[in-house]
Amino acid sequence: MTIFTKFVKGVLVAIVLFFFLFPVFWLVTTAFKRAEEWFTWPPAFIPSSLTLSNFLGEAGGFYGSSTTAISSVTPFLRNSTVVALLVALISTLIAALAAYAISRYKIGGMGFVSWIISIRMLPPIAAALPLYVIFSRMRLIDTWWALILSHLVFTTPFSTWILITFFNDIPQELDEAAHIDGASASQSFLNVILPLSAPGLAAVATLAFIQSWGEFLMALVLTSSSAAQTLPIYLGRFITGWGIAWGPLAAAGLVTMTPVIVFSFLMLRYLIRGLTFGAVKG
Repeated sequence: MTIFTKFVKGVLVAIVLFFFLFPVFWLVTTAFKRAEEWFTWPPAFIPSSLTLSNFLGEAGGFYGSSTTAISSVTPFLRNSTVVALLVALISTLIAALAAYAISRYKIGGMGFVSWIISIRMLPPIAAALPLYVIFSRMRLIDTWWALILSHLVFTTPFSTWILITFFNDIPQELDEAAHIDGASASQSFLNVILPLSAPGLAAVATLAFIQSWGEFLMALVLTSSSAAQTLPIYLGRFITGWGIAWGPLAAAGLVTMTPVIVFSFLMLRYLIRGLTFGAVKG
């Protein structure tokens, strides 16, 4: 590889990184800007002086918004955390059982696998009204379970599809050896297959957590109060008929994205290994 080629690749990588990281940089800096710097031209890329007013709620009345970025975020943060963690756990459990059955026992054949992943392509808006009617009759509207069950509709098929690949890459001879040693199918699954597929389980759990954390439409349709509403709904409170309170919105956005970044970093080692597992053969 020539020096010129390395230089070109470095420039392209820098451009891509700038494209994806600049919105994050702008969000962080805006969260610490004073109100008079939200609309300055040319833009103030670096705040002249840092302020915590957007976090403490001192700018909460801007444009008629009575909400604050920190003082009222606790119930929404709790709801998002509980819902996302349970979705990640339940989705991974269901997907692991389904993927193992499909991989080892060929249940449904390839047509069934294609049908599973096709559910992931269903537009959420198409399922919103039927789910609202179902959950209304079950008296689950404005509860965590309404969000958890609706999120599982979209996270489980994708998780199952990914785990099928993982289980296919684990030699079936390991199951047969376990059976020869007297292990049942469930014991073989729990004691042999699951430990070997830990990177894949971590990968699908992380992806399900991220998808549930940022989901907006179902939370908007199925919840109506802070008893179950999640952080994406909370962010909408800063967009009013008077305008947008950019500082508090950025502060709330920073609070919203921090937990998922921390969770992703904690799972990073398993996530990278899981997403690249079986990518290179031979």
